[in-house]
Amino acid sequence: MLKNLLITITAILIFGIIRLPLQQHLIEEETKAQLLTEQMNLNADEMLEQQLSVISLGGLRPLIAAILSMDAFDCFMRSDWHQLEKRYNQITALAPHSNFYWDNGSWHLAYNAASAMLDNTNLTPMERHEGFKKYIQTGRKFLIDGIRYNPTNWFLYNKLGDLYSDTYRLPDFQKAAQAYHQACKLGASYRVARKEFYSLARVPSKAAEAYELGKKLYAVKAYRTPSMINILFALENRLNLPESQRIPFHELYPTAEEAREMLSAHLQNTLHYPIDGVRKKLDSLPRPATQQP
Repeated sequence: MLKNLLITITAILIFGIIRLPLQQHLIEEETKAQLLTEQMNLNADEMLEQQLSVISLGGLRPLIAAILSMDAFDCFMRSDWHQLEKRYNQITALAPHSNFYWDNGSWHLAYNAASAMLDNTNLTPMERHEGFKKYIQTGRKFLIDGIRYNPTNWFLYNKLGDLYSDTYRLPDFQKAAQAYHQACKLGASYRVARKEFYSLARVPSKAAEAYELGKKLYAVKAYRTPSMINILFALENRLNLPESQRIPFHELYPTAEEAREMLSAHLQNTLHYPIDGVRKKLDSLPRPATQQP
């Protein structure tokens, strides 16, 4: 049954491919005869729509998208990234309002394809790096295209923020913060607002903005995390705030032992969070009794 359906789909697609040049020729002739006032050129998206026009009239778009996604998975299994990208472009043209396809396509491109480029020993080091960068950018563009079709979808903005903020994927923390901010405006949960704060804190020019957002989140006890507390303390130092404008240190860290433990862990972070004043504060904390001379 599935085999017969695939054969039918292939026939329809071939019909569309054959039909397209004929339709383009007719458009050109009608333009010359002044039956059309402006020449129309069918772009790649329109070509795809022509190829799938019969299917769409039959209401089979979701079904065909699902079948093509199975083929896309096969492309993943055999590391055929070019064909995988082509398949997901077709899939999202058929089902442009499905979060799953935009998210999954972006993930395959920005993570699986990009990592495969780095691991490809048949490429030179420069080719590996360029391939890595290319597929990350392609994965980002995939989500941006998804947002263009779904401008009120906070989920896709959140995913875009996740990709921009990934420290192993050429991060752009300012763009990540912008994506998270838009997701929050569209109804995302406080967890996304916290990710916006973490991203802003890693943009030196946005320290004041990050601190204001962090204080709003900190005001709700349920939102407080060790990372948030440590970053707020570092931002206070970065901004050189007077004591009167800071969150009291004993409120951030109720005991010297907690302060030492949390700040020591934060000093070792590899996520590019600010660490301003952390080492100095650690050195000034009283040592445990067991370490007294």
